[in-house]
Amino acid sequence: STRLKNKMLLPYAKTSLAEIAIKKISSLKNFDSVYFAAYDKKILKICNKYLNKNSIIIRDRKSSESNYPLTKIHNYLENIDFDYCMWINSCHAILNSNTIDKAVKFFRKNNFKSMTAVIKKNTWFYDKKGKPINVKNPKDQVMSQKSNYIYEVCHAFHIFNKKHFFKNNTYWNNNKNDPYLYEIDLIEAIDVDNINDFKISESVYKSLKINKIK
Repeated sequence: STRLKNKMLLPYAKTSLAEIAIKKISSLKNFDSVYFAAYDKKILKICNKYLNKNSIIIRDRKSSESNYPLTKIHNYLENIDFDYCMWINSCHAILNSNTIDKAVKFFRKNNFKSMTAVIKKNTWFYDKKGKPINVKNPKDQVMSQKSNYIYEVCHAFHIFNKKHFFKNNTYWNNNKNDPYLYEIDLIEAIDVDNINDFKISESVYKSLKINKIK
């Protein structure tokens, strides 16, 4: 992490983002198998507390330090036999395991090509040039909750096809339902990128009293 150094191991509500994520995936139900991939030895040590050896993947240094392309970041996926992968963001401490299981069940039932977690935003949006995106008539700018909503990808999780991923170096094609936009709760969508995000996430986590994920 570059915006908040060692964020996965920083003290967070008497635990850490890494430990919360590892405990979370160990409790998932609607998966054929689960894995946690890490390079850092301290994180791998936590993995050994909650996961069996078959679920722990030791990443190489290059993949752990890469920002692009996606296939380099997730090169460890090549050695796993699967059709579809759900990548779960370890920085979403408040994302509930039940939400994840429900999302996977929904994906299987509907046979989508891909899926990603989103939150709905009802307000007025402008692009970087100041042009309106979703409410173009100023006379319609009365009540933001009645405006045309848009979806924001919150990066809590992505589901994608392995063959497509390694062939195209993309998760999906950006066509209708590819990805399918799966709406999750705003609080569960809280991500940790920087120190302010970290403080907000930890504060909410404590207030919800979810220190123990069952």
